[in-house]
Parts: sequence; structure tokens; C-alpha cells
Amino acid sequence: MELWNWGIGKFTVHYKFGVNPLQKRKLIFWIALVVVISGLVWVTAVQANRSGPDYTGEINADKWQPFLQTIYLLKNESYSEKQIDENAMMEEAIRGVLKSTGDPYARYLNEEDFKIETSDRIEGEFSGLGIVITMKDDKLVIISPYQGSPAAKAGVKAGDVIIEIDGESTAGMPIDGAVRRLRGKKGTQVVIKLQREGVKDLFSATVTRDIVKIKSVECELLEPGIGLLRVIEYHGRTNIEMEEAIKQLDILEAKGLIIDLRNNPGGLLSTAIMSAGLFLPLNTPSLIIEDRDGKRETLKNPVNKICDKPFVILINKGTASGAEIMAGVLRVKLNAELIGETTFGKGVVQQIFPLSPRGGVIFTISKYLLPDGTDINGKGIKPDITITKDEEQMNTALKELKRLMNEKGKTVQK
Repeated sequence: MELWNWGIGKFTVHYKFGVNPLQKRKLIFWIALVVVISGLVWVTAVQANRSGPDYTGEINADKWQPFLQTIYLLKNESYSEKQIDENAMMEEAIRGVLKSTGDPYARYLNEEDFKIETSDRIEGEFSGLGIVITMKDDKLVIISPYQGSPAAKAGVKAGDVIIEIDGESTAGMPIDGAVRRLRGKKGTQVVIKLQREGVKDLFSATVTRDIVKIKSVECELLEPGIGLLRVIEYHGRTNIEMEEAIKQLDILEAKGLIIDLRNNPGGLLSTAIMSAGLFLPLNTPSLIIEDRDGKRETLKNPVNKICDKPFVILINKGTASGAEIMAGVLRVKLNAELIGETTFGKGVVQQIFPLSPRGGVIFTISKYLLPDGTDINGKGIKPDITITKDEEQMNTALKELKRLMNEKGKTVQK
């Protein structure tokens, strides 16, 4: 038995098949894969902004001997017309382990992808099509296109299934591979073949890649007294941008708000909670987090309430994750009226784990429940008023908001 310390945790390694000293040195490199597979990495809580546990511990590698032996034998005994790419082998091994978990949100991030993913969540800018994708029933599904993105301009919609990318089938394609194919330099084009619910035939969309700047929050005065607050995604500054937008609408004398969460794919858990918190008293129980052992923790609103105007919320099937948190929390706590379509139904939380010496993995580490205990994962949130067409959704929101404003005015007069 030998105890190896790789600087990110300890694990116990057993190997019983015979090797000579030279083979042993070669094998040491592959034993390091146990570190990757076991997930003994230092966790950076990019997604949840919460400190993680101490991941130092020991694992017995006996169960992984067949895996390590296979890699060793392939490297030293297999015949191939081209040399085995050790890095490619390692990456495919990680993808296989992640896929075996059945987690549709789990994926491997190479060095470049890792930088992009962490940058996206902090800065809100990248080059590509402007869509968020996931694996659902072994299909590559678009959660939502960002409003005003190249994909949205090309007619791509939430719920579309990507069948091909530039003529290559997505069947069996790992999600990180799909992301890499979809992203690219500004001005280049990609052709995606899509399947859409309610449409008989497959169809193609040609999308020109561009720099997608996710502003996160937009606001405008729709008409005198009525403000529109559009939340596009939750990144590092979203709650601050929301606060600024609400104050701007105050200056414009908005008496009521339409909060538009349509095609919002979510983002950072912490900023989604703080964004909802701008409408709730400080320390209001806002979300329940349940870990892998069933242990629950209630997260409370960490920010001060700054808005008590009447409001309604627009949602659709592209409303996911953090956007569902905001809509759900405000419905439970304030009886907020939801208008549109049933949301996507992503009630789980992911974290990004950096790997040594580079790259990382992202996978689900917990699920969340609304403050009343409602589990929306795989179900979504049903609206109070169901409407499928965008323009009709907005018109109904205006009508309902005016009704609420009139009712509030009558209450104040009494």
C-alpha cells in the first residue's frame, strides 16, 4: 500500500498486478487519474457563492484497478496506426465517468472551456450563438436563446432540439463538444438542424456568431406609470443592475412593474436570490437547498427590500433555474401573478470544480425547493394565466398590472 499526496488531497492506492520499475513509473501517471475520477478537488463555489466542505480524505483504489489496468495496457500493448493521445484518452475517461452519473448537466471543461465558463458567470460576455443548452432524454435541447442574440435573430426558440451541427449528428455527442462546436469567432457561421415541437419536419437555421454581451438587466417605461424590468440572466452584478434599474424607473415615476423573465436561463444562485430579495423584507426565508444526503438548509434574503410597487411576472418555457427561483419565490411570498407558459423545470444546482493542473468539471451538487417546499425539477412552474404568443403575453401583463394598480389605489383611498 502506498499513500500518494498530490497537493489536493490524499488517497490510498493499491495495485496488485506485477510491473517492473520502468512500467511502475509509467503507471504513476495513470494512477493520477484516480484523483480526477474521485473528484477530490478543491471546490470553487462559482455557481452558488457558498463555501464548500474540506475534500481531503482517503479512497481505496482497489475498485479502480481494472480501469487503471485498461489504460496501462492500451498505452503499452495496443496496436494503432496513430500514437495514442494521452490527453484525449484522459478527457474521454472523465466524460465517461460524468455520463455514467445520469446527470444531464454534468460535463467536462477543458482549459479553454473552463476559462470561458467562469468568465461568463462573472463578466456576462462571450462569443457564440447566444443560447443555453442541456441534455434531456439524450437529446441536445435549447433551454433558451438570449434575447437579441444571433440565435434569437435566426429564429431559434426555447425547447428546440439540435439534431445536427454543421452536418454532424449530435447523437452521442458530449455536451462540452457541442458547446465547443457552437462557439467560435465573431463573423463565422454555423448551420444547426433543429426539431421543434408541433413542427412536422426538421429544419435548418444558419447563425452568424457574434459577441454576446449579456447586459443582465434592461428597463424602460412602456407607458406613463408602467415600467418594464427585463432580467436576461443572473451573473455577478445582476442584483446591483436590478437595483439601479428600479431606481431609474422610480425617477421615471413608474407606479407598477412588469418583470420579464422569459427566456432567462438562470445563472448564479446567489444573485437570483438577491434579485428576488429586492422585493422582500430582509431575512425572509427564500429557498430550501437539499444536498445529496437529504439534509436541508433554508437560505434567507440577504438584502434590503427596495420596491413595494405592484408587479406581474412574465414567464415561458425558456424561463429556467435562477429565473424560476425568482418567479417561484415571489409567487409563494407575495402571491405574485405569473403570466405566460409553464417554465423549463430546472430545480437543481451545479458547481464548477477546477481540476489539477487545468480544466474542470461541472455537475449537480444539490436540488432546491421553493420556500413552501415545492419541488419544480422536471415539472416547472405553471402560470396563473396561460398564454403562448409573446405579444399577447405582454398585452395581458399590461391589463393585469393596471388592474392591480387600480386595486391598490382604491385600498389606499379607503
